Amino acid sequence: MIDEAGRLVKAPFSVNVQDQKTVAMLEKWLSDPGYNAVLLNDIKSSNKPTVQSNAEAAARFQLGLVLLEAGKKEEAMVEWRKALALDPNNWIIHKQIWAVENPDKFYKGDVDYSWQKAQLEAEKSEP
Repeated sequence: MIDEAGRLVKAPFSVNVQDQKTVAMLEKWLSDPGYNAVLLNDIKSSNKPTVQSNAEAAARFQLGLVLLEAGKKEEAMVEWRKALALDPNNWIIHKQIWAVENPDKFYKGDVDYSWQKAQLEAEKSEP
């Protein structure tokens, strides 16, 4: 679950329809438009530097897309890594980097969500 800016609100998880707690949470999320706001409020309130960082991250992300379209993959990756450093919880930036570095996990057959979860955990444990 991500917010409008692409930041991760709820970490990736397996949907087990046998787990009543997960089912209840998903039902509430689908039926109550205000529930996403509750999830967002659980995240620390944004302060002005964070908002500025997120705006710069969004700009760097867009620049990376333009660079990739122009065939400048390495330059795009540099911009996306800078964007991710500014907004480390941005799920869209994570996935864009992963998709370019590991297209087989995204474009050949089914998307490998288990791999994405493992990637996110590995990145969190990096110094």
